[in-house]
Amino acid sequence: MHKINLQKYVYELSSIHSFYTYSKDAFENDNLRQEIFEKEYKNMFNTALSFVKDGEEAAKLIKQCEKNIRDQVESKISKGLEVLRRQLLEASYSIVEKFLCHVVRVYLYTFPKILKNTDKKVTFRTIVDLKENDSIFDHIVEKEINCFSRLSLQEKMKYLINNLKLTKQNELWKYEDKELWKDIDEKRQAIVHKEETPNISEEYLSSAIFYWNRLMMGIAIYAKIDQGINFEWENFSEFIPGKDNPTLR
Repeated sequence: MHKINLQKYVYELSSIHSFYTYSKDAFENDNLRQEIFEKEYKNMFNTALSFVKDGEEAAKLIKQCEKNIRDQVESKISKGLEVLRRQLLEASYSIVEKFLCHVVRVYLYTFPKILKNTDKKVTFRTIVDLKENDSIFDHIVEKEINCFSRLSLQEKMKYLINNLKLTKQNELWKYEDKELWKDIDEKRQAIVHKEETPNISEEYLSSAIFYWNRLMMGIAIYAKIDQGINFEWENFSEFIPGKDNPTLR
């Protein structure tokens, strides 16, 4: 509860990049591509065939639709990596949001006084309904985390600066004078909510994952240097100087 688990989230992002690389290799392998093609063709064709009861009609359907279905499957396979990149960009965004929630939780348990600035209330009914092993403080923390998770990414940034005193946030969210998070956020919103989805290139996905990794590492490193909150990531944290006693400033 008092240490940032950077290793978990960095590895999750790395897995996304590795998965894309393996998927790209698979799609470019002719034998594997043909195997995927045959499986997808059978699935699509059998689904369509399940709606046909008459054997004679089924034969007509096979004759008329086989080429069309094969063409559609071939087209879908060709667009597979394009779809995958959009999904992986969205997944990377979710990993970062979970990481930020994790950071807030660590800060709340390390510096409980942060909660004094919230206007949340706990009812007597809630207190009575808490299980024996649950504490009121744990409940309040999770309630705060739940509210934080619903904030927009820009609102989360403000929370980190104002409540957690991570004053170097502005430096971290910029890379080469660009705030890439704004563009990623816009594309993610389009992927989730809009009918016209943006095209995510391989270069863009790689840049986004690098950007998120750098952001998470920066948050963890500055947390140790400025406030004495340690983090886990192999043995890297041992080489980062930090305060002996955590202080919020």
